[in-house]
Formats: sequence, C-alpha cells, structure tokens
Amino acid sequence: MKVATETQSHQDLWSKPMDIVIPKGMIGFDEVTEYEVLVNMEELPFMWIRGKDHHDLAFVVVEPSAVLNDYQVEISDDDIKFLEIESEDDVMILNVVTIKDGESIESATINLIGPVIVNRKTFRGKQVVVSNYLKFSAHHPILSESVEG
Repeated sequence: MKVATETQSHQDLWSKPMDIVIPKGMIGFDEVTEYEVLVNMEELPFMWIRGKDHHDLAFVVVEPSAVLNDYQVEISDDDIKFLEIESEDDVMILNVVTIKDGESIESATINLIGPVIVNRKTFRGKQVVVSNYLKFSAHHPILSESVEG
C-alpha cells in the first residue's frame, strides 16, 4: 500500500471524492478538523482521510461492509444530534486501520470501537466510541469474517 503523503503528486492515482469536517478532530488530534478523503482505485476498499492542511496526518480507513458481514453499531442520541443524522441513509462509517511497522497487510487490524461517523449529506463527522463497544475490539483482525467469534 502506498502512503498517501508520498504519492500525492501522482494525480492519476488519487481521487478526492469529498472533504469532511470533524469539528472535534480525531481522538488525540483534536486541533485538526478539516480532512479530505483520498481514494486510490488500486487500494480499494482501503481509503485515506488526511488533514486538509496537515498532509502529514493521515489515517487508512475502510468502510466496515467491505471487510465484515455483521457490524452494526449503536451511537448515542447526542452524537446523532451533533451529526444531524435524520436516517440510516445519512450515515457513512469509516473504521481506522492499523498496520504495525514492519508487518504485512495480513496482520492489519481495524478499530471497531471508535469509528468515524460521517453524515453523507452535510459531510460533518465525528470519531465516536460506539454505545455497544463491549461487543467489539479496537484491534479486530481485518482478515476475520465476523465481529463476533
């Protein structure tokens, strides 16, 4: 997998389908609130979210439906209100992928406890801790087919 910050000059590889605003930032990076989603067709279903003005801050993400068949999250009423979610169709879920230095993609995990929830209509997002977090892991192996085992 290429690193978005290293290959951004290759415009033919990357598309930017949307910008998102995460008003409270990502956990641990609350000062960065504007992100761009970057897609390289060769890397799908993996995508990147990268700080719009902070290209050195980037996260590999994946929509959970691409790697899991039974991931259903519950989020608080406060988060629903904050994100102005009116229906399930408004919701895009992005889970952060972790690949440890020196390890192969086969060892990659996804954070099922703290996804980024984005309103598809407003492009406003928030990294949340899901209400049903006890069912999930912050280090779920990507190659696993299920969240419950």
